Amino acid sequence: MSPRNSDKNKDVIKELEKTISPILVVNNSSLKPYVELFEYAPENIYQQPLGSLVGFFEVKEFSDESAYVVNFLTSVLKKEYYINPKRPVTESLDSALHKVNIALSELAKHGNVEWLGKINAAICVLEKNNAHFSVSGDAKIFLYRNQSLSEISEDLASDSLEPHPLKTFVNVSSGRLEKNDRMLITSADIFHILPIAEIKKNFQRFEGDKFVQFLKTALSNQIEMIASVVVEMTEVVPAAATKALPRKKSPKAVNAFSQQSFASAKDTETLAQENELEMTILPADAEQEYTDEKTGHIYVQGEVNENNENTNPQMNLYWDMIKEKISQGSYLTKNEIRKRFSLYKKQLAKRRELRRIEKEKQQLLAAEEAKRLEEERVLQEIQREQQIAEEQQLAKLHLEEENKRQQENLAQENILAKAEIAKKKTAAKIKVADIGAEEPESQPTADSQLSFKEKLRLARLEQQGNAVIDLKNKTAKETETLEEEILIQPEIQFENVETTSKTTKLKMLALENIKKILPLSKKLIAHTKIGLSKIRAIAKRRSGIAKPSQLTTIITPHFSKIGKLFSHFSGKQKLFILFALALIFIAPLFIVRFLNRPKAPTIVELQDAPLTQIGALANDKNIDFNTQIQAILSNSNIVTALIANNNPTVVTKNSVIVLQNKEPKEFPIPADSGAAISATYMKDLSLVLIFTDSNKILSFSPISEKFASNNIDLSNISSGSPIGTYLTYLYVLDQKNNQIYRFPRADGGFGEKTSWLKDSTSLANVSEITIDDNIYAISDNKVLKFFKGKVVDFTLEASTTPINFDKIYTTPDLQNLYVLDTQNSRLVSYSKDGNILVQYHNEAFKDALSLTVDEQNKLAYIATLAGLISVTLQ
Repeated sequence: MSPRNSDKNKDVIKELEKTISPILVVNNSSLKPYVELFEYAPENIYQQPLGSLVGFFEVKEFSDESAYVVNFLTSVLKKEYYINPKRPVTESLDSALHKVNIALSELAKHGNVEWLGKINAAICVLEKNNAHFSVSGDAKIFLYRNQSLSEISEDLASDSLEPHPLKTFVNVSSGRLEKNDRMLITSADIFHILPIAEIKKNFQRFEGDKFVQFLKTALSNQIEMIASVVVEMTEVVPAAATKALPRKKSPKAVNAFSQQSFASAKDTETLAQENELEMTILPADAEQEYTDEKTGHIYVQGEVNENNENTNPQMNLYWDMIKEKISQGSYLTKNEIRKRFSLYKKQLAKRRELRRIEKEKQQLLAAEEAKRLEEERVLQEIQREQQIAEEQQLAKLHLEEENKRQQENLAQENILAKAEIAKKKTAAKIKVADIGAEEPESQPTADSQLSFKEKLRLARLEQQGNAVIDLKNKTAKETETLEEEILIQPEIQFENVETTSKTTKLKMLALENIKKILPLSKKLIAHTKIGLSKIRAIAKRRSGIAKPSQLTTIITPHFSKIGKLFSHFSGKQKLFILFALALIFIAPLFIVRFLNRPKAPTIVELQDAPLTQIGALANDKNIDFNTQIQAILSNSNIVTALIANNNPTVVTKNSVIVLQNKEPKEFPIPADSGAAISATYMKDLSLVLIFTDSNKILSFSPISEKFASNNIDLSNISSGSPIGTYLTYLYVLDQKNNQIYRFPRADGGFGEKTSWLKDSTSLANVSEITIDDNIYAISDNKVLKFFKGKVVDFTLEASTTPINFDKIYTTPDLQNLYVLDTQNSRLVSYSKDGNILVQYHNEAFKDALSLTVDEQNKLAYIATLAGLISVTLQ
């Protein structure tokens, strides 16, 4: 077997030496967080097979959210590439690139999407004589070989018009490097100052460090920020060709245990001759200068490397490791300081923003307080004016009452005066009557000479006078007693009769009049009784021992005179008087008797009760009448409900309400954006897209809790058209033009629309759409299914009670398709093959406005006219 290190084997496995020259240009310090140039070498012997990892990351979006994205990606790349040294190089590189894509996707899920489509990156692995590389964005890798320059990274970057985080790095290329090959890893910004022809010319003009120096100078003077790497492959110079001329060794340097201690003088001469021979075969340039490979010192002719003999390879290895650790520590410290400084700047900016918000809040509160005080002052003035007006009104009323009281007093005094006069006259006549009573009975009395009219008039005057005196002198207690006596009199209770006939109305009118007359009659009777008792008492006092017959003679009317007077009336007058007496005494009896007659029994025909909704749905497939619901939000302005970032989210006309742990948090929609008409959720970017009545698309991030306007061309599209999302695309169904338009996500909003629908299908009556890998649309109480722009056959299983398709919902993550039938108050769950799985019934579904489903937590959320309810699914 040939020796392992024979010359033949050395020619086969000869490894080229790689010279890596990084060039980083950042002329504006504020741009440092947006570019990262890296060069990683194996840290131990186990990582040696993985080679070196070089390249750069660059972000062309200079917001605070995009700062240090490149630093984050660099650390992810290095960690994943060197984490398992036992893997092959290509597998390690693929895994690292995949990890970077996932890291970018996670950033997008958290709402950090400003960098999307603006990352330029080149990653290259140099392992032995092989190169493995991948690019993204505008990054370029050139290879200069045999006086020819070619772009070896062409067509490696993703050609998708719609940027996607998981498609940042999609292709990897590999190749073998040869002697004197040179690679340039850079971005397309280099073309601003150096076209490809100029780059090739300068590769030919300059070699090694001179080309690197030229490139660094050109980029620094012309470009504000760029990262580049130059890699040069050279052949390893043999050790004999680079060996320095040995100095004469002093005898002290001889090792007692070496072979030289036992060598003869002849051997010593032979060794000297061999050294001279080695000196003669040195290359021509060795006469001028050469470089020691171990120490890196440059020697000119005649110079002797004094440290050559004393150099310890192990110490050199340790020294290189120390330098690498120091460099790595310095790099990590610099990055950590940069991160902390950036974090401090963000915190400082956040504190300033909070102070500004607090100041505005205080100003707002002060303005509200001033407004409240002003309103209170105005209210107090109004109340004061109302109080003054009320006092003036009361004073006026008091004055009117006082005037009225004075008038009543004058009237009472007049009545008293008249009563006094009548009393005197009555007393005089009674006196005359008493004198006449002492005469013989055969003589006519004074009383008998008075007519019935005069007696009645005198009695009435006497009664009025006594009543006025009693009312004036009566105490409060007597007045209450009198009122109680009057009120405790039995009252006639009448039933309220509900009828529409004319006779019943007349009865009710008569009853009302009787009810009004009865209290007055009772009071009149009571006052009459009091008056009679007073008259009897007065007569008794004045007559001393007056006889009852005399008093009766005074009070009782003469029926003979009444009959005589009645006989003088005409026939017509007699009939009128008899009719009046009959109406007064007989008519009330007939009225009371008529009202007290027994009522005829009412016969009501009972109709058969209509069939209930539960009864109508009882025979339907898999119907559940015990559906559990829970009201979780009360709001009458809800437009739609969504599941955004795993939280129920409600979009109202003027705000977005996020429910975290059932606690609502409201975010008002900017006033200049208009009122919300519809909304949808783009899961890949964690954005709620809101369609407003101003024909605008407004986005809301549940993570950053911020609104943003979106650039989008919605001209010639009807306002309020149904919308939906798939990946990072927005779909808008235009009923007027019978087309479904697709808008790709772009910088600041959405790109140019494309017509997605390829079939000519009528969409005029479409009211709702939902999207998974297909688009489902409700039109004329039917569900249409579209796939790749074409209508496909799709039938949903029918139910015993026909299903009205009012709302429909599904997503790529859901296993089923859900339909709301508001007319029959049910939620129907279909498999995506169209088979009915479960039907949920609840009366609350009648007022449903929108539907969204969270299968992971087995809940459906339905927005109604009253608010948001959750439905427990099976």
